[in-house]
Amino acid sequence: MPMRDLLRVWRRVEALPVAAGVDEQWKELLGDDLRVVEPYLKPEQQLATTYPCPHPVHDDCPRRVIHHGPDDIVAVCGNASPQCEPLKLTRQQIVVRGLKTKEWIAAVVKELRAANGLDPIDAELPDGWICLGELARRGRRLAVVWLRREVAGVESLARGIQATLDGRDLAVVLPPGLRGAADRAVAGGGIVLLAAPKADDGRLDLHRALDLLDPSYRQRRATEATAIFDEVCFEFAEEPGVRHVVRINGVEYGGFQRSDLKFLRLLLLAAARRRDPDVDGGGWLDKFKLQGDEKDHDLEDVRAELRQYDHPDVSGEDRRALVKRAPGREGKVRLAIPPANIIFDPSLAAFEFIGEQQTRSKKGKGRQTPGQKDRADNFARGVQVAKKLLGDARKLGVPAPARSAGRGE
Repeated sequence: MPMRDLLRVWRRVEALPVAAGVDEQWKELLGDDLRVVEPYLKPEQQLATTYPCPHPVHDDCPRRVIHHGPDDIVAVCGNASPQCEPLKLTRQQIVVRGLKTKEWIAAVVKELRAANGLDPIDAELPDGWICLGELARRGRRLAVVWLRREVAGVESLARGIQATLDGRDLAVVLPPGLRGAADRAVAGGGIVLLAAPKADDGRLDLHRALDLLDPSYRQRRATEATAIFDEVCFEFAEEPGVRHVVRINGVEYGGFQRSDLKFLRLLLLAAARRRDPDVDGGGWLDKFKLQGDEKDHDLEDVRAELRQYDHPDVSGEDRRALVKRAPGREGKVRLAIPPANIIFDPSLAAFEFIGEQQTRSKKGKGRQTPGQKDRADNFARGVQVAKKLLGDARKLGVPAPARSAGRGE
């Protein structure tokens, strides 16, 4: 079973008041995703006494289960004046299945740990508190705990847990479906309560905890050379021969669409960043690999393009600061976002140079003037640079065209 399947359904299962029901109820909740939870279900001893109504618009739904005999089981309308026809059932249809709690928790913890880059740690916790692991980021050690059910006095309990964590900060992920849950720091410092995430990819967005523990970080990160913009995501795609596509936090950005060099330099920075799993310390690229000049005009062109157009989520100043130079390591640059926040769409395998399309449409049959020849020479050099950038980006994992099988293969 792929990891993403379990991560897609865990919040829905955990939000149930009681994680048990007949198969019809599980199907109503999960649909085709019931197959994902199936390995973690077990039959309960008691059979169901009620059954879901296919038309739950009447009072006293769901239907009551009545046994007339071993092979004569029906579900009847719960209203005093029945408004639904009796439904004949088999014994299997009224078997109640609940979670194998231990196996379910172990599977969810394993996948959440992998999806969020957490290292396992030993911690003794009260019942209902699940240790997910430790996040080492921004010079902090953050213990991450998942609270499965709402409890009274959560802040006091969290303080008691943190006292046993050898100096670690503590992030408590609150139960999915908990009403009124909001991110907040606990008085006294070192503890943060986080609302369960709404996304279905399993990422807990733990940068929320880091930001609450260090409220000035977001103000400093535009000028700090080693800072990371944790909430920023980039997606790169291609409409071959039409435009290059950059999406920031899922919103298509107006820049880079018609410039091969700017797009490819940003793409190469993203490829180097995505390849290195070290969020805080990795992702640096030797600046000369951007194929620019000694005065960094190429780098400034990329930064200017990042700032030029409007975006609803990320300010122009923050976008410009996404490309950073390494401190104390002259000649290295990086795209300052987490590697997991970079997506390369398969359409990049069909990349086409926009500049070549434009030039072909403008070519005439007459003799070139000296100025036209200079422009043509400059363009040819630009094409060679662009091809080098594309080749280097593909070496770092950007999708490339599939190789045709040779003879005899």
